[in-house]
Amino acid sequence: MQQPGKNDDYIVEMKNIVKTFPGTLALNKVNLKLREGEIHALVGENGAGKSTLMNILTGQIPMDNGDLLVGGKFLQLSSPEDALKNNIVLVPQELNLIPEASVAENIFLGNENLRFGFINSKVARKKSEELLGLLNIEIDVTRPVKELSAAYQQLVSIARALAYTPKVLILDEPTSVLTNVEAENLFKAMNALKKKGTAMVFITHHLDEVMQQADRITIMRNGELVEEVSVSEITKDEMISKMAGKKVQHLKRVKRTVSDEIFYEVNNLSREGEFENVSFNLHKGEILGVAGLVGAGRTEIFKCVFGITKSDCSSHTYIEGKEVFINSPREAIAQGMGYVAEERRHDGITPGLSVMENMLIPSFGSLLKYGLIDYKQAEKLTDEYIEKMSIKTSSREALIKNLSGGNQQKVIVARWIAKGVKMLILDEPTRGIDVNAKGEIHNLIRQLADQGVAVVVISSEMDEVLSIADRLMVIHQGKVSGFIEDVDSATQENVLKVAFQ
Repeated sequence: MQQPGKNDDYIVEMKNIVKTFPGTLALNKVNLKLREGEIHALVGENGAGKSTLMNILTGQIPMDNGDLLVGGKFLQLSSPEDALKNNIVLVPQELNLIPEASVAENIFLGNENLRFGFINSKVARKKSEELLGLLNIEIDVTRPVKELSAAYQQLVSIARALAYTPKVLILDEPTSVLTNVEAENLFKAMNALKKKGTAMVFITHHLDEVMQQADRITIMRNGELVEEVSVSEITKDEMISKMAGKKVQHLKRVKRTVSDEIFYEVNNLSREGEFENVSFNLHKGEILGVAGLVGAGRTEIFKCVFGITKSDCSSHTYIEGKEVFINSPREAIAQGMGYVAEERRHDGITPGLSVMENMLIPSFGSLLKYGLIDYKQAEKLTDEYIEKMSIKTSSREALIKNLSGGNQQKVIVARWIAKGVKMLILDEPTRGIDVNAKGEIHNLIRQLADQGVAVVVISSEMDEVLSIADRLMVIHQGKVSGFIEDVDSATQENVLKVAFQ
């Protein structure tokens, strides 16, 4: 149905797009049409082909067949630079900033303000502050981005895209690490751009956001177009069913009984400038949810717990009642711990290795037979978890970099389940994962806990921690604000009250 005030002149038309990778038909005659001044949601399960389609639109990969029209003219985009020249800009799901460079340097990287052939740093700083202001963010733009949380780095990535004055802005999972407040600021900026005529492709697994923000929706499944529809003509449940090709069961909170036996305990964990006097325990078979606003210190605390960073000297850590000293991830793994990092591309996967190699990195030592890796057993174990976690891959030998982001995440979670850890820390475990895969991972987390594994779930999605956690630990400004024992009756408002008390 035609949108009020709109005509059928499209700023972008992708017609019958075909793309094949070795062993996989990634896109099969897919169409996408974008109008000026609209937010167009592109939805589908992990591996549906959304990112591949956008990689073609942004010149990162060539299409095998089909037509691309921008402003009514046929184009062949052979590089990202070609896309930028046509004011087509992507904010990728995975962060691609330069850690050592400042916020302002990252925002104008490749798009520098020059004066007499030199970068005008003063103008860059001023414009960076203005762009971040559109997102209602105030940060020191001279600060290196490596000092920022993933959420603030995501906002810097969005500001960098805005610096190009895009006619077409592609936002791939832009709210996956943002709190509700930051997401609302982003939506305000998106609607301001919409009024200026910018066309936006909004890729997200947060379907409530789609229903609230989008004008039209294109639904994909298994590399094919399912339907293009106005948001007013479809319900959320209908959208989910079309994405999955079947009726999807809603996630329900499961009441669990947790052991009284404590597996992990830490007292007075501190790290100067990040967090202080953090004390908590974790029971065997318990799912501890960690909530708090972005920048509260959640990730920093558990990086220290896992030995990625070192604590100040005053803390004491106990595992099964015995004091231990964990100064590296190797020592943490030796104590039966596993860790799924927030940033899977930088801290999780090894892109040049296969699915099997990535999955079994910490387990190869236990797969030795006469001093050699028992590849038959390794293949059996990999296939078991590919099936159990519904990982979409052409084979166990496929390079993990060729999988969708959600399927990469499943491999990383499977890595630690296959290892047989006793405690698993999951930082944003379902970031960028579709609703069906999210349910699968939640079920796996519960199964692990039912087997006695102590699980920590750090999530910016309040609904997630409230639906899966047995107990909540609330972090605010680097300190434990309190615990919520009765999660069954807890609300987002309860959590915020604890955070600010």
